[in-house]
Amino acid sequence: YSQILCPISIGKLYHWIRGQAMLKLYVLIAIVEVFDRLLCSFGQDAWDSLYWNTTRRPRHPRLFVSIIVVGVYVTIHSLFLFVHVATLSVAVNSADHALLTLLISGNFAEIKSTVFKKYNKQNLFKITTSDICERFKLALFLLLILFLNRFQGEMTSSMVNDYCLMCGIVFAAELISDWIKHSFITKFNFIKSTAYFDYALVLSGDVTGIGHEGLSLDYTHAAVKRLGLAQIPLVCVTARYLHEAVRFAIAFKGNGDVDHPFSALVDLMA
Repeated sequence: YSQILCPISIGKLYHWIRGQAMLKLYVLIAIVEVFDRLLCSFGQDAWDSLYWNTTRRPRHPRLFVSIIVVGVYVTIHSLFLFVHVATLSVAVNSADHALLTLLISGNFAEIKSTVFKKYNKQNLFKITTSDICERFKLALFLLLILFLNRFQGEMTSSMVNDYCLMCGIVFAAELISDWIKHSFITKFNFIKSTAYFDYALVLSGDVTGIGHEGLSLDYTHAAVKRLGLAQIPLVCVTARYLHEAVRFAIAFKGNGDVDHPFSALVDLMA
């Protein structure tokens, strides 16, 4: 976080992405999403290896190899997510909303690539957990963009309302596309809707530790591994954007803007 993300200027990255052609941005987002899924799968195995080596053979040389692999993974994945947030920020703040339209259409393009394939309950569970992570990351990224824009002092209350409306449209498009996708997958593969209750039961067992007795890994990691959630890279990106928001708040406080949204927090930190 401090060595990789902090030296990168969010403003310069934002304006560099904004200066690119729309087609390049659409391709960039597609590449980032593909590598995000690949890195999530690789990261879970890397963390499992590190945990196993730490608990079972802490003096073995492979422990240091696992530490290096995890460090490289977190760095690369954090950079991809950092670019993803910046690209989404450009799409949301764009005046013509053309890129945002492409992003929303990409959700519905996903329907064509999934509904006509053969699935069973186990494959559908993987799709469901992937959709859970996508919704969580989308909500987190939109919230980070709102924080940064609001605390830069450039948004009025009407602009905040417009942004919230735009976020609602983006999130609603995500929900509708997922609903259509899952509806046709269950229809074409003759999977009953009660399968989702079974999925919820499995995730509940992961959270509580039921069914994970005697395993070498801690059961609290089971839910994260099953969902494929990259928690450490997400924490790094979140910390970087919050750090930028605090920096702008301190700057506005130094200029005498006592009405800034972060002015009370700055006083508390001081």
